[in-house]
Amino acid sequence: MKQMMNVKQLPAGFYLVTTKKYQNNLLAQQPKQFIGEITGKWEQLPYLSLKENLLLGVDKPKQTRLLSYIKLTELNSIIFSKKEKELTQFDKIRLQFVHLLLKSTSVIYLHDCFGSLTINQVQWLLKFCFHLSQKHSLCILLFSQNKQLLQSPYIDDIF
Repeated sequence: MKQMMNVKQLPAGFYLVTTKKYQNNLLAQQPKQFIGEITGKWEQLPYLSLKENLLLGVDKPKQTRLLSYIKLTELNSIIFSKKEKELTQFDKIRLQFVHLLLKSTSVIYLHDCFGSLTINQVQWLLKFCFHLSQKHSLCILLFSQNKQLLQSPYIDDIF
């Protein structure tokens, strides 16, 4: 069995965390300013527009990357005209990735929020996370007990 790891010691990659022991250990290490979290429920400030919510807490010079990250996540800028209730679960997950990329977050905790996604959307997200971790030198940890994910070719390691 693997020794408990420190999230800061993990190299860039896409990891699947399947056990509560590892999940609890990693969540306990959580210095909020260095780790971003993606959950099924994206909390937005209701009095801000979608674009303003995405740019919340993002340094001014990094805000210019918004449209390139929107394209990277295969969203369309038309998304900015949608209301929160019109966003799908898949949209919300990808928008959270955009927000964390804008904030230059190097460690991302992706909580299992795949319940309402189609198989194609889950496959897209797995491939996206793998490529994102490689291209942007990110450490992405997916917390899930879904045994089907154990077979994914996009997972670098399993804990």
